[in-house]
Amino acid sequence: MPVTRLELCTEHLSIDQREALLDTVWAALRISPGMVSADGNVELVLSHCGLSVSLEDAPLVRVDGHEYRSVTPERLQMLLRRWVR
Repeated sequence: MPVTRLELCTEHLSIDQREALLDTVWAALRISPGMVSADGNVELVLSHCGLSVSLEDAPLVRVDGHEYRSVTPERLQMLLRRWVR
C-alpha cells in the first residue's frame, strides 16, 4: 500500500495555527513532522510550498498532491478521516 503524503505548507502560518494543525494530526495519527504513522500509511511533512500559497490560502494542506486551502483544525480532521484509512 502506498504511503499517503500529508504536507503542511508553512507559508503565512502563525505559530498558533501551525501548532493547532500539528496537534490535530498528533491526536489522529500520533505522528510529528518527519514521521510515518505506525501502520506505515501516512507521512507528515512541513513544506515550503512556494508561490502557490497566498495569504488568503493559508493554511494550505496537501494530501497526496491535492491542495486544500484555508484549512482549520476541524477541516483537517475531516480530511484525515477521508484520506487516511
